[in-house]
Amino acid sequence: MKRRSFLFSTATGAALLSPLFAARARAQAAPAPRVLFWVFSNGYPSPDAFFPDGGSETDFALSPMLQGLSAVRNDVVIVDGVSIRRSGLNPRGADHIRSVGKVLTAADILESRVDAENEGEPGGPSIDHVIATARGAATIELLVSDRGRDTMREQPFSSGPRAFKMPTVDPGQAWGRLFGGFVPPQEEPAVRAALQRRQRSRRSILDGALADLSRVRRELDAVERVKLDIHEDAIRRVEQRVQADLDAAPSVSAACALPRDDFADASMPARCADHLDLLFAGFACDRVQVAGLVWGSSGYHWPYAWAGVRVNSSIHDEVHHLAGERRDDYIRAHQWDWAQFGAFVQRLKDTPEGNGTMLDHTLVVGVSHFGHHHDIARIPVVLAGSARGRLRTGRVVRTTATNDRLLTSVAHLLDVDIAGIGDDPTCGPLPGL
Repeated sequence: MKRRSFLFSTATGAALLSPLFAARARAQAAPAPRVLFWVFSNGYPSPDAFFPDGGSETDFALSPMLQGLSAVRNDVVIVDGVSIRRSGLNPRGADHIRSVGKVLTAADILESRVDAENEGEPGGPSIDHVIATARGAATIELLVSDRGRDTMREQPFSSGPRAFKMPTVDPGQAWGRLFGGFVPPQEEPAVRAALQRRQRSRRSILDGALADLSRVRRELDAVERVKLDIHEDAIRRVEQRVQADLDAAPSVSAACALPRDDFADASMPARCADHLDLLFAGFACDRVQVAGLVWGSSGYHWPYAWAGVRVNSSIHDEVHHLAGERRDDYIRAHQWDWAQFGAFVQRLKDTPEGNGTMLDHTLVVGVSHFGHHHDIARIPVVLAGSARGRLRTGRVVRTTATNDRLLTSVAHLLDVDIAGIGDDPTCGPLPGL
């Protein structure tokens, strides 16, 4: 600003707009890097369905499942050859639990002390927690699911041995975690929540900052006005999605009285969009710097009718378990998943920040805890973003390594110097990455 300081007229204005000015003040320096760990459960029906088949490190064709990354092909690194170590407890077989428990910790899971079905507990901290702790960063963990279970199948995040970090399923609760402290003047939080539920309130938290927004906009040049518009739009867009979610939700009594068909929830695309809008707004407004997203949990049962797949009730039972027979449906369903990943990366790339874009300062780590069907060897890994120029993108890295080395490399890209993670604390980074 032209003045050395800018006084906000409301607490709401200060809370919502201060991150924008902090970013503006450090425009000549690189903003602190962000990271999103996006955990898929989809795997692939055969390696060539996911990994580029042939070609060189930089001259390759995207596989069928990754066609949705075409627009950001030069902004990603596809890593082929990372496996989860086959060791430790494997409750209930088929690696459903072990794979989730180890994908971000690289530590053998522990026998559960509280779960009657003994689906295990984490053996160590997950990489997101390690990075956030080292940097003092704000975190959020989200789960896109239609299931109410509370086991390791849905919880790859942990702060240490036997210490789950439970992800948030409901977008309204996630909104509260990111922005719930912002209340329009003269309005109590409980009153606002009640008004939302009765669909009587359409006020925005930005309403308490309109005067500040007008003053700020007059002081900015054309490029900076675009940045302010994006900042404001991110908040309004996610507010609208959460409000729509609240409006569509049944009352508590109705939810208790009418059992849901958890395996045929056609609202999942909207729920996916809710969580992605929340993550974008959290990043854009600097409310969170380290995030985790679980996409469907292990053995999930979405119908994928929105992707042109026909199943009676369950993608897992009817397609994953018949990977050869239903190969085309397998690819079609999870092509949609990875297209959502590509669209989120594109949105970051389209958003100016500092001397570049949000993607320049955000590393998105997409990883499936399953590889071929239920195997935990050669798992899908896609990194998006250059980590402020530290990661050379637009290539395929072919390797033979365990996921602890991948996680260590990710920490190094984010300025967290660790020797290793999990059961091999001196494993070192992934060669060639």
